Amino acid sequence: MDLKQIEYIIAISEEHSITRASEKLFITQSALNQQLQKLEKELGTPLFIRTRSDWQLTPAGQIYVDSAKEILNIRKDAYSRIQDLAEQSHRQFTIGLIPERGVDMFTAIYPAFHRELPNVILEPIELNVRTMQKQISKGNIDLGLITLTPDQKDNNTYLHMADEEIFLAVPTSHRFAKLGSPDRKTAPEISLTQFQEDPFILIAQTSTMYPLVERLFTESEFEPKVLFSTSSNVSKYRMVNAGVGCALLPATFAVPLENVVYFRLTQHPHWEVTICCRKDAYLSYAEKRFLELCQEYWVEKLD
Repeated sequence: MDLKQIEYIIAISEEHSITRASEKLFITQSALNQQLQKLEKELGTPLFIRTRSDWQLTPAGQIYVDSAKEILNIRKDAYSRIQDLAEQSHRQFTIGLIPERGVDMFTAIYPAFHRELPNVILEPIELNVRTMQKQISKGNIDLGLITLTPDQKDNNTYLHMADEEIFLAVPTSHRFAKLGSPDRKTAPEISLTQFQEDPFILIAQTSTMYPLVERLFTESEFEPKVLFSTSSNVSKYRMVNAGVGCALLPATFAVPLENVVYFRLTQHPHWEVTICCRKDAYLSYAEKRFLELCQEYWVEKLD
């Protein structure tokens, strides 16, 4: 298999369109079509079922794409192994970061990482969790910071960093505020059912945290009065601090604020902070060192 042909066929399969694939690859559609026809002639069978709006892989095409991805992964791992043997490795790898906490982690870790391994180039990319999972599976991202519950894991490898508890944040103007604590570490336990008459700022349905939050309200046997939903946990705690309503916050965002107190819920809900990588991927020395720094960061952050 020619590596350039592999790139072409994978792009067509992912875009389901030779037009979009040619735009993605920055080549003309006619040039891409010629390469595809040349390969199909060589193999003696079509790789795609062609329609105007949707190109689908044939059984032969699926075999080709699956094998092509394996070849790219083998090549990538081989290069990593060889670079680990070199005295002055110029290894480069990508790290996927979920918004807000991902950037905080990266900026805290990178200075120490760079001082220790100055020749290693690290490329941070901000993505949501589900997009990141897909990009890691495709081999487009090497490592990714992902927060999720066990049932949301796919076939990638998930390296445990920490368990993160979810807390209830309440304005100091709330009737139960005197019972709460400004510090999550000393937050008293309370039932969510006590807050069924209160307005909530919820996490957006696109977040991996949403199913966990939904289960909490189901277990508490009430539907929350939703002011609005947002993908930003920072926005949630700012709204609580402004006295607008209550919110469920991961421990990382349950920070001391002037007008907020915290409660620990009776269910002690939590999710997992992980670093994700492709299944069976070879992790270079640089990636392993980065993972060690991640682990240290999360142990200290959630202590």
